[in-house]
Amino acid sequence: MIPIMDFQRRSVTGPVMQADDFDLEFAMKVRALVRDYEIRYDPAQLIVDDRTADAVFAAGLELLAGVGLYHMETRRVVRYERAELEQIAQESRARPADVTLGRGRDTMFLRYRRGSDAWAPTNYAGAPTVAEEAWFIEYVQSFVQEPSVAGIGIPPGLARLGNIEPKAGTLSEVAVGLWEQAALQEALRRAGRPDLNLGLLGTVSTFGGTLAMMGPGLREAWNTQIGIHILPEQKLDWSRLLLAQYCQNRGIEPWQSSMSCLGGLCRDAADTAVGMVANALGQLSYAHGATMSFFPSHLDGTWATRDSHWAFSAAARACERHLGLAVGTSISGIVPSWRTPLSLLQSAAIVAVYVPSGMSYSWISGHTGLEARLINEMMEAATRLSAGQANELAQRIMRRVDELLPAAREPLPFPQAYDLKTVTPLPDYEAGMLRVRDELAALGMPYR
Repeated sequence: MIPIMDFQRRSVTGPVMQADDFDLEFAMKVRALVRDYEIRYDPAQLIVDDRTADAVFAAGLELLAGVGLYHMETRRVVRYERAELEQIAQESRARPADVTLGRGRDTMFLRYRRGSDAWAPTNYAGAPTVAEEAWFIEYVQSFVQEPSVAGIGIPPGLARLGNIEPKAGTLSEVAVGLWEQAALQEALRRAGRPDLNLGLLGTVSTFGGTLAMMGPGLREAWNTQIGIHILPEQKLDWSRLLLAQYCQNRGIEPWQSSMSCLGGLCRDAADTAVGMVANALGQLSYAHGATMSFFPSHLDGTWATRDSHWAFSAAARACERHLGLAVGTSISGIVPSWRTPLSLLQSAAIVAVYVPSGMSYSWISGHTGLEARLINEMMEAATRLSAGQANELAQRIMRRVDELLPAAREPLPFPQAYDLKTVTPLPDYEAGMLRVRDELAALGMPYR
């Protein structure tokens, strides 16, 4: 691996370039590589084959070697030699991921997983999005009281704490972040799981704010991950490098998350898959982590489409065959339909494609504890499918999703899904989610 301090030199001595010029070079290079390696998006085959996975990896490595990373603050390009990246891939592949988080009875594992493995991905669930102070604790508790939830990938954040609005880089960011840590600990106490891993920070994002959250009774190496991920496409800044060095110094598993946008500099699913592999290799080069999330989304923020499924499968299978990382993603439907049957059906299609593509963990599993439980059942069921069977099931689910999308509902607020006093699902919400389970069984999800 490249010593992280070497990125100081590369960030101040690399070629000077304007951001628009870097973007143009990236876009032209990824298009040429997709053409040269004959990588084609096939909506009829959402789980990619070995040849496609190998081509996506080779193209992603060549993309990073060709364009590098763009440092937004120095306006210089961080360059690589191809041999360096090949060495990084070889070293990562030689040490398959095996990360331990949490402790005692609440220990969890993020491990390298092949798509053909019979064990299910880790349900590293998450209580995502913005919560309100009045029901923050109950929202988190709905997840952590579920035995199948091994940890919280991403906790919720607050838009406002009383009259305090958190602003990055100010004292208000720290004040809200400290309240969130205390509330998270209270949710764990109520669920009887005090040593559960809590994943990423919710509201806090800056280097200084992150350091303020670390310490006994707050966040420590055993119960946290810290995001060091670069921005799409291939953008870096000093905070990413500072946080990566902090993780290395403190023995914290960095949160490596490779994101790329469909319809932007990456035109389609093939471009996006190659871009995500280049993005992942860039993060791996300085952060040296063992886990990697892949998250392809469209420019309008939507995902859970055939295009995003194929892009994930291509990038994940490339990683499965060439990097040995534990690969994760968000198992969630589109934002406008959270906590509705449509969102759970979209989650089921994600499971059907991603489990046989080598997914190791989910850092979001729906939007309540009940949904996390049902998605865990899906992940276990999907391990019983061959790639061909899984693709057929995913196609059936997606056709059903297509029928429901025109009538997509607004998201159901958490207090309308759960009784806040008992932290149990309300009858109508629970009945709707269980009907989805029955529908999936009829479509071919092999529950036991």
